[in-house]
Amino acid sequence: MSKLRVASFGIRGLVGESLTPRVVIDFASAYASFVQGGCVLVGRDTRYSSPMLHSAVLSGLLSAGCDVLDFGVCPTPILQYSVKHRKAAGAVSISGGHNAMGWNAVTLIGSDGAFMEPIGGETVLDIFHAGDFAKADWNRIGNRRPVDDFAVPYFDALEQLVDARAIRDAGFTVLIDPVGGAGCAYLHTFAERFSLSLVPINAQPSGYLAREPEPRPRSALQMASIIPHTGGDAGFVFSSDMGRMSLVTEQGEPASEEYTLAVIADHVLEKRAGPLVTNVCTTRTVDDIAERHGAPVIRTKVGQAYVVAALADEGGVVGGEGSGSVAYPAFSMAFDGFLMMALTLEAMAESATPLSGLLNRLPRYQIVKRSVPCGSRKGYRAIEVLKQNTDIGSTGRISLTDGFRVDWPDGWVHARTSQTQQLVRVISEANTRPVAERRADDVVRIIQQEL
Repeated sequence: MSKLRVASFGIRGLVGESLTPRVVIDFASAYASFVQGGCVLVGRDTRYSSPMLHSAVLSGLLSAGCDVLDFGVCPTPILQYSVKHRKAAGAVSISGGHNAMGWNAVTLIGSDGAFMEPIGGETVLDIFHAGDFAKADWNRIGNRRPVDDFAVPYFDALEQLVDARAIRDAGFTVLIDPVGGAGCAYLHTFAERFSLSLVPINAQPSGYLAREPEPRPRSALQMASIIPHTGGDAGFVFSSDMGRMSLVTEQGEPASEEYTLAVIADHVLEKRAGPLVTNVCTTRTVDDIAERHGAPVIRTKVGQAYVVAALADEGGVVGGEGSGSVAYPAFSMAFDGFLMMALTLEAMAESATPLSGLLNRLPRYQIVKRSVPCGSRKGYRAIEVLKQNTDIGSTGRISLTDGFRVDWPDGWVHARTSQTQQLVRVISEANTRPVAERRADDVVRIIQQEL
């Protein structure tokens, strides 16, 4: 179950089994060959394995003649923002993100600051599989230069993007849990910029992750129990790379990660009209929000690369996924936790509404998420069986954009093979929980029979 997961924008796996230094050197060499020795930014998170993989990435890049600006420990969205600011050819992020401790990943970022788009990424994979890497002569090997001032221009731009004065005047107290990841060193900077009273949780950078790194209600229970006693106005729970976020209200409600995009989109679309982009398995709440503002919804395959590419192609105003991710192209082409916090606080400040009030404005549905462990080959076969099943889709509208989805007037169900883990993911949403659970159970049963 620890096979290497390969996608157009990167690789991930269990360190020491599928994700090894040899694999990472080759992958970085392939990327260096693709960018033809251009300047590349490199950043990592705090996991135990990240320094080792960081060294492997540097070796691959330098050996092909790339000059490297080494950001060290750096949240992925700040690294992405910095690509255009530094006029770099691209970047490499080393971070397991929402995956468990034993996992890690090497993610490729293009010259626009977005995850490598599929066409370019497929070229990198071709080079990787062929093993035909550029090799610099001894006197043309790339140079590494450490950089430690990269956060200043990022936070300058973020402060200018939102109504910083309104946030400062509100005098918010916020709780932030970066799960000991790459964001730890920048929480106080963020708080100082917006005059926030900060209560950090799990904010000591460490290879040990004190909780499940995927932001969701069950990983936010610690914060939910604390926030009413601290006088907190909002709680923010992150993945280790600061790319995903879930919310905790001042009343101690750990909100579903599905509502992060909905809260922010409701605020952004009120100010600026235009398309909303999301994937095929994000809550229908975002459709209701978009309809409220007269905005079209564009649905893509699952994954940051697909959502951000559609934002660029379709002129989208805001986009994201039900995993707790939001991108705002007016700022950058990244799923960005600091940006998500700033926009949420701006929405609270400008509307004089508590976070619980922003959530209460949202139409809510009952959503059930299941996962079935299996290898990729069996997973894809299971999805094909679902497509052929005459019972599941006979009364609904079928979509094959990514995996298998069926829509009914009162809800939908979706199944797909995960690109980041050895799982088939099943999500069901309906007006009532029993209906959502029944549909999810039916799909899981069919998948398990095939396995």
